[in-house]
Amino acid sequence: MTAVTPNPPDEAVSHLRHTDAMKLLFACANSASDPHLWSGTVWNSRRALESAGVELEVIDNIPFECPLHLRILHQFYKRLTKKTHSLQSEPAVLEHAAQQIATRFSRGDCQAVFSPGSGVAVHAYIPAKIPVFPYLDATKLSWIRTYFGEQTLTSRSRHHIDAVDRISLNNATKTFFSSQWALDEAVRDYGVSAERMAVVPFGANLVDPPSRTEVDKWIQDRPRDTLNLLFLGKEWERKGGPEALALVRELGRRGLKAVLHIVGCTPQIDEADRPLVKLHGFINHSHPEGWKTFRPLLAQSHALIFLSRAEAYGIALCEAAAFGVPMFASDTGGIPTIVQPGVNGWLSPMPFSASEGASALQTTFAQPESYQRLAHGARLDYENRLNWSAAGTALVQHMHQALSRRPSSALTR
Repeated sequence: MTAVTPNPPDEAVSHLRHTDAMKLLFACANSASDPHLWSGTVWNSRRALESAGVELEVIDNIPFECPLHLRILHQFYKRLTKKTHSLQSEPAVLEHAAQQIATRFSRGDCQAVFSPGSGVAVHAYIPAKIPVFPYLDATKLSWIRTYFGEQTLTSRSRHHIDAVDRISLNNATKTFFSSQWALDEAVRDYGVSAERMAVVPFGANLVDPPSRTEVDKWIQDRPRDTLNLLFLGKEWERKGGPEALALVRELGRRGLKAVLHIVGCTPQIDEADRPLVKLHGFINHSHPEGWKTFRPLLAQSHALIFLSRAEAYGIALCEAAAFGVPMFASDTGGIPTIVQPGVNGWLSPMPFSASEGASALQTTFAQPESYQRLAHGARLDYENRLNWSAAGTALVQHMHQALSRRPSSALTR
């Protein structure tokens, strides 16, 4: 396992010319101004780079040209098979997108291309002579394997996705992943040297994060007679809703009163479990009205229960940390990059055991000083690591380092 390195080694940083202006071509398939796209990550990574002093030229909403025969083939797979044909992973489609980016870059006013997002790899076929920095939560193959399974793909798409990942990793000047898991998957699947990649965690997608003073008071004021446990997610099953409910049941059996606040979905709850939950439905916390509801709900929560069965990262965990809310999460996918046991929360092995989970929570909550230490640790980790300012700084340092090591001949266009 390669250690998480949000920043380059000190000896490398000392050689960076931080006063040098950097201008990047920010390229993505969809809107770079949409705060909801990819859980807000595209928009926030753009803001983070700008806040770090980078000048950005944006090329987004890149139009795709799809040959007629591919459209016909796509409809064939869609109607006559149960497999998924990834039209946006077809080389003919991605090569056209890459050509548009390369043409814009050829004007000569940008030092490199920065391309966030795992959805559509518009950067993959950009010529290797152009410096490219993708920022991903996983390779496309790893992402599909995690959420759907490789068996859901047509053999054609499986082959093309493998080819797109491979050429992207080999051509990129440096690939940034949000988690150590994603980097390790890339090394395992494609044999790419870990030195050509780096882990830079995504930050919390909060427009108006609370202050340290507010968080300190919330931690101190959280009730001790009832545990307010928070579930966040649109997908009740995949996000581990049934496991979270089982945990609350087990806590009740042990005489510890707990309530599961469910935000993001409205699952069917058995009558016997109704007293254990409060349904809040979907709350859009990026809108002012939703934020007014979401903010106090998160502030009053003792822990975020995030028992996902599959997860490439988990932005909600970073948001909980900003509020000083420890995280009880599954030890799977990219989650362990965020959740550090004993520092900002707990990691639960899979398959989940409600008994073991309840014991871990019961032990901590029995000692107020232990809980407060964990809650303050979550906030401190947000301030140091799980925010977009830290991500932007790390990205810029890595890019300066990588560009300084490229031979001048590599920049010939």
